[in-house]
Amino acid sequence: MSGLVDEVVAAHGGMARWREVTAIRADLSGSGALWDLKGQSGLFSAVRFTVDPREQRTSVAPFAREGWRGVCTPSRVWVEDADGRVIEERADPRAAFAGHVLATPWDRLHALYFGGYAMWTYLTLPFLLLEPGFAVEELPPTKEVGERRRRLRVTFPPSVATHCAVQVLHVDDAGLVRRHDYTAEVVGGGPAAHYLSGHQEFDGLVFPTDRRVLSLHPDGTVASEPVLVGLRFEGYAVG
Repeated sequence: MSGLVDEVVAAHGGMARWREVTAIRADLSGSGALWDLKGQSGLFSAVRFTVDPREQRTSVAPFAREGWRGVCTPSRVWVEDADGRVIEERADPRAAFAGHVLATPWDRLHALYFGGYAMWTYLTLPFLLLEPGFAVEELPPTKEVGERRRRLRVTFPPSVATHCAVQVLHVDDAGLVRRHDYTAEVVGGGPAAHYLSGHQEFDGLVFPTDRRVLSLHPDGTVASEPVLVGLRFEGYAVG
């Protein structure tokens, strides 16, 4: 295993603290051109995501209306009311994106699946890198805005629902993940550069408080606009 992986994990709080975690809650406001394009503007404008780091399960509330909650797993997504009654659901949710292109509109279950698996990935990295089934390779470093960025090429196991099988993390000299490159296959578009900033410690773990996703051009340059997805985190709680 790459020594850089150990450095990155330590910079974000370390595996000893991570092994104690049973839940992560994040209060955030989501925005960006993607939600407008997909017909889901404002769906995640002021919500709380809760992820289970031991199994891939994410919930978000309020979802669609006050008192409703959305739940996402790789095999099923559903919306339930305050009494736990299922309002709507979809099995095999990734299959529902078959044939989609960037301009294909989503229903709220599409958006729930995308937001649910994405947030689980974001809140469990970089600790996922040390889990069974993940393959990690250190790539040659690059520079961005005059600063060195070391890179990790991560191959996810098929059992994990995520953007795509192979993703790249860009790491600063403090060991913090500053950029995350991937292609969100279910979106139907091209590759993206996802920037992380405003890192702070919450309950012994380090998380970014701002995330911005921009288009990544074939020549490796990054578009300055539009912001495809913006996530502003008001706080985290680690259980």
